[in-house]
Amino acid sequence: MRSALLFGYYGYGNLGDELLCESALDILGRTFDKIYILVPKHKIEDYTKKGVEPVNRFDFISILTTVLHSKVVVCGGGGIFQDQTSLRSFLYYASIVIISTLFRKPVVLIANSLGPVKRKFSRKILRYILSRKNVYFIARDPVSARYGKLMSQNIFEGTDLAIKSLSKLSLEVKKSSQVSFCLKEEINLSNILSFLKDIGLKRFLLVPLSPQDEKVCVKLMEKYPELELSKKPIEAISCSSLVISQRMHGSLIAAYYGVPFVSVDNSKASRFMKKYLPDYPGYTSKADTNIITAISKVINMPVSVDKKMLEDAKEMEEKLIKLIRNLQR
Repeated sequence: MRSALLFGYYGYGNLGDELLCESALDILGRTFDKIYILVPKHKIEDYTKKGVEPVNRFDFISILTTVLHSKVVVCGGGGIFQDQTSLRSFLYYASIVIISTLFRKPVVLIANSLGPVKRKFSRKILRYILSRKNVYFIARDPVSARYGKLMSQNIFEGTDLAIKSLSKLSLEVKKSSQVSFCLKEEINLSNILSFLKDIGLKRFLLVPLSPQDEKVCVKLMEKYPELELSKKPIEAISCSSLVISQRMHGSLIAAYYGVPFVSVDNSKASRFMKKYLPDYPGYTSKADTNIITAISKVINMPVSVDKKMLEDAKEMEEKLIKLIRNLQR
């Protein structure tokens, strides 16, 4: 039986990462009979289905066992190889790659971005990983690809796995004069909301993309009664006239559905989206005056990148399947 191990930031309710997971499982399911996937223990039942065997991501013995039983170890997307959010998380993912290479298992990093890596120790580990002969890296963005190529020839440029998942959705998209806010921390919205009302936008939705975002939304709704909470994030974003997002996938989903967006304090989003919108002026800090300036620049801009995104996603999928089949020979 041909088996693969898939890992990422799965099982924590983050919309972007769950889209990545769905896409990775779909692609790997075409090549492998069984896919082991690392998730928190309390989420194992949620990921149990035909051909998929969830494994407790904090059970070291189980991880070793699945590595040994797998033909290929796969990291399924996201910006997890960075130590800005958490050094512990970075070391966790890096250790899976290192353990796999020690057991001479090929490792494929699909559609990941690299950095920011603040610590010298972390940079050494990242360089070590990328320089291994049996590690293959399909970069999500050109910056990560260029960095990877300094260490290895097994580097390819790809796109974000979430695009494949979005392409499979059947949504009835009806644009309305609403704004979707995808925020992971509180920002001063008083002047921003006043400006949005002045330019004719009438409805304001808080769109949490993770459980942490929901806590922020509750606090913001207490301060600004005109804000509404949406529990259908993709639908809300796709039907908006504008998206203001601190989350990378908030900006990506907006762009995919042709919605102008303002990306706030998110280097991952700017690095990725500049591939599709090289001169886009919608990247800014969280200062309300800067956000308003960015809104004024993008609100009437056409955004049409879905075809190019889909072309890149298809090309990456074909490249990945070919690579994995070669690694199994």
